[in-house]
Amino acid sequence: MKRAFLTVVLFAAAATASAQIHSITTTRSRTGGTSSFSIGPRLSNYSTDINAGPAPLETGRQSSFGVVGDWRSNNFVLDFSFDHDPENGINISDIIIDTGNYARDRGEATIGFAIAPILDLQGGIRFDTIRIGGASFFGTPFLSHLDIDHQALTAGIRIHSEDTMAPVGFYILGRGYLGSAQFKISGPNVNTDSFGFRAEGGVNVRLAESNWWVVPGLEFEQFETDEFNINLKTNRVFINFVYRSRM
Repeated sequence: MKRAFLTVVLFAAAATASAQIHSITTTRSRTGGTSSFSIGPRLSNYSTDINAGPAPLETGRQSSFGVVGDWRSNNFVLDFSFDHDPENGINISDIIIDTGNYARDRGEATIGFAIAPILDLQGGIRFDTIRIGGASFFGTPFLSHLDIDHQALTAGIRIHSEDTMAPVGFYILGRGYLGSAQFKISGPNVNTDSFGFRAEGGVNVRLAESNWWVVPGLEFEQFETDEFNINLKTNRVFINFVYRSRM
């Protein structure tokens, strides 16, 4: 059922597209289309539970950091995000040597098409680098129980307020992904299929008349693999500080 997630998302988006086709034409002809660009830092409070066979792990609530951004030009949409989740939370000393039992770098980049003023279809790529056990030195893991390198294709929809420069707005996105994960353990590396989904929502609040927005929100994510029965679940409370300008 989870493997069918992308198909369900795309069918739902196609149905919405047929219902909104007249709205697209009317709105675009009235407004003429615009372009905007945004980028900014992201702070999170996350919790990850990992069922990794004989080595289950619960991180508890931890702090993390990242970056988000997007570019919109008429119907074209590009967005990206990156998160660094250390088990020890945000700690400058961990840049050199991180002794936490868990660390993950996660990135996504998608391109899309606005099929309605408030609805985008999106597709792109995703990567994860996960360390369980051991430690890392300047980002290079050593003495780890398990290292996972993951790449996937992702697709989904994004529903959002129509005017990206409005004082208050919102967005909701849902994405599924299918990919491949490489396990680095004792002996030869093992490759296996992966699948999962991610849901996120936030509220955009403009700071006075400036080009800065504060964006608090919530996220839930699940990641699974065929081999080793890896199951990772993350819930996240975040706040983005985004600089946005109309082009």
